Amino acid sequence: MQIGRAEPRTATNAVANLEAADEPSNNETVVFANISERGARLIAGRHWDAGKKVIVSDSLINFRTEAEVVYCVPHTSRQFAVGLRFSMPHALAGYLIDLRAI
Repeated sequence: MQIGRAEPRTATNAVANLEAADEPSNNETVVFANISERGARLIAGRHWDAGKKVIVSDSLINFRTEAEVVYCVPHTSRQFAVGLRFSMPHALAGYLIDLRAI
């Protein structure tokens, strides 16, 4: 029985865009708290419903992937911690290398 995460997460403060997959105008700028090939924890300014399909993108390094919101909990009085599960695990290997270089 495995305890803990299946893979390590990389701590970062990279900025990205988070948008609802079914409504691109429903979006905001977010900050990654940590990221792995399977998912990420973001800091957002608003609540995102668990189960919501979203798109995470960063135009600076041409990164875009689909994900599902796993959880959204208060982080501070004005921010939320959002857990994401990426739809295509391991597609982010290049992005993680770029983040580690920053």
